Amino acid sequence: MNTDNPFDPGVSVIVGANVREVRKALGWNQMTLGQKAGLRQSSISAIERGERCPSLERLLDLARAFGVAPARLLMVPTGTGGEGAG
Repeated sequence: MNTDNPFDPGVSVIVGANVREVRKALGWNQMTLGQKAGLRQSSISAIERGERCPSLERLLDLARAFGVAPARLLMVPTGTGGEGAG
């Protein structure tokens, strides 16, 4: 995580927020996602909290389970700051 920029939440936090958002939109709990992606519920929980950043292979597993492009899980949320400063 980049601690120099308070508006940069870091890749693990972004991925975690996106995983949580897509999972909830599908109405799945962490256990269901874990079963579909081949991951333990504790791993899903750590990813969603931004404590663990999934490897590329795991990111692909999550995207396949969701039926979305991997890029969807890497999208930076709008309104995080950093643009137009000055």
